[in-house]
Amino acid sequence: MKRVKEFWFWFRLVICPILILYGVYIVGKLVGYSMASQSGLPTIDSTHLAPIAGAICALNVLYYTWKEAKIRFAVNHN
Repeated sequence: MKRVKEFWFWFRLVICPILILYGVYIVGKLVGYSMASQSGLPTIDSTHLAPIAGAICALNVLYYTWKEAKIRFAVNHN
């Protein structure tokens, strides 16, 4: 069981930033498209909404994983 927890800990530390970057890429692409086009705001469908929602969820998971990492790797300097 400890190996599974260790795997998920490192998996979350690696995958969450990738999901966040992909969500930011999608938002940037939508903003850039809306600035370059004359038609205004682009329509947001599920291909845009899913990565953005995944990035928001990944931010939450990464926050708690970082808190766990700070506790796990804390060095006692006393």
